Amino acid sequence: MQQAVRLFLEKIPHTILAIAFMVIAGVLVTFMQTGVKLLSGELHPFVIVFFRAFLVLFILSPAIFYKGVGVLATSSYPLQITRGLFGGSGMVCVFTGLSLVPLAEATTLLFTVPIFATLLSILFFKEVVGIRRWTAILFGFAGTIVVMRPDIALSAGHLMLLYAAFAWSVCVLIAKKLTRSDNVLSITFWQAVGSAPIGFILCLYVWQWPDMRQLLFLFGIAGLGTFGHLLMYAALQRGSVSFILPLDYLRIIWSTAIGIFIFADIPGLNLYIGGALIVGATSFITLRELKLKKQPKDRAGIA
Repeated sequence: MQQAVRLFLEKIPHTILAIAFMVIAGVLVTFMQTGVKLLSGELHPFVIVFFRAFLVLFILSPAIFYKGVGVLATSSYPLQITRGLFGGSGMVCVFTGLSLVPLAEATTLLFTVPIFATLLSILFFKEVVGIRRWTAILFGFAGTIVVMRPDIALSAGHLMLLYAAFAWSVCVLIAKKLTRSDNVLSITFWQAVGSAPIGFILCLYVWQWPDMRQLLFLFGIAGLGTFGHLLMYAALQRGSVSFILPLDYLRIIWSTAIGIFIFADIPGLNLYIGGALIVGATSFITLRELKLKKQPKDRAGIA
């Protein structure tokens, strides 16, 4: 059966697989975030963070048992530890932010990940960024300010979500590097190992024992998040970050619909304007990156 699945996947172009994996991952992550928002009214977000990370170890155990512990080998423990710290702190901020901010608004703010990734590439990889991409970055941050409405509604939730976007951009860049040598099970496992201690320390101050219904809910959240991230890493193995991340914009459709029908969150005009600025800016950054890869380096100065 496994051989048949492998042969089937090998016949599908990598680009098509990357698109399919990322779109499905976006749906799963949106449902996970919906579960977090629903459960945050009963359990503290720190408790949800701990179980979200800890239960991953149980969810992955059948695959680890089948393939052997060697599947967890990694090419760089320092990178895994760094990614775990950023991923864990980012998860804390996402889950807490989701309890404070409407789902569609939170999702839109998290779309600043490509903008932060571009800034990080400038700082750490010495990438040359010209006036066009700097302009796109400024438009993206303008859109972020419009969504947050700092004049009337700036909250800790908004700031937490912005930090989460920054932390996730670090995680994505590290994950892309790790996918060249590590398998997706290893990357997902070590992310959980890095995040669980952070959640455990924080939830000690607000500990609540979940009842059976809540525990099943937590398993669902952990399962959706785990398989969503597995598919995203599989997509990153088959496509570049600049090609994969914009596919995540489809999540604004799912999150807006869920926000309206489940939470009665009707998006305001600021969300549409700010969201358009953010999506437009990150799309331009993506298109410029793809175009620059095809032209000589000496013409990249105005990019």
